[in-house]
Amino acid sequence: MRKLLLILLTVFSFGVNAQYFSVTYINVSQEDVAEVARLETQYWSKVAKANIDSGKQMGWGLFAKVGGASDTWTHAFVNVYSSIDQMMDLSIWNPEELIGVSAEDISTAQYYNASTTHHYKIQGQVPGSSGLAAVWNYGRPENLQGFVKDNVELWGPFFAKNDTGRTNWGIATKITGVNPTNATVMTWDGYSSVAEAVKVLAGEGNNSGPSGSKTGEYMPDGFLYRAVVQQVMWIDANQ
Repeated sequence: MRKLLLILLTVFSFGVNAQYFSVTYINVSQEDVAEVARLETQYWSKVAKANIDSGKQMGWGLFAKVGGASDTWTHAFVNVYSSIDQMMDLSIWNPEELIGVSAEDISTAQYYNASTTHHYKIQGQVPGSSGLAAVWNYGRPENLQGFVKDNVELWGPFFAKNDTGRTNWGIATKITGVNPTNATVMTWDGYSSVAEAVKVLAGEGNNSGPSGSKTGEYMPDGFLYRAVVQQVMWIDANQ
């Protein structure tokens, strides 16, 4: 299994079969959370599953942010694709054609106080189980190329070889939504529970890393923002 993970990591490090994903961040008032979750898991997940089965996308998930201010994003949708062409083809989201239900009847947009979508390119990852929680890390390294190289060549193999409590890991560079001050890169660490994810932020988890890493030099001020998210639902080709 370790050998397989290393092979997969090497494939991604050279950009072969590179994957892409979009993250749609939304803010939903507490009184509307249950209805948004119902519509998304009961209907839109089936639309995504139909797209996955037909090869138009690779994965779909709904995540809830744990803690944080109520005026920022509260939930996020993640859609994974094999190419930019797939990612930018919004015509695939046709529930009437795929599941026989009108888009207007299952719309959740009216419950959003705000929303924004960013697109990313995966530079490296250590696949595994999706986990029930994750820490999403957003950074703006002074040397983006060096930071990515360091993560792909050192951190990825380290996580593949050692049991650090992670269920998966990855790094991606932002394609859209970049401005002079916000994040240009995102990494994620999957965990089996929210508690395990929070322990890491509290400095109580396994925070060991590879020797020789220069991530501290490339990003001396650390991550701009770190969020714990809980998986509401996740589907891919294996489900």
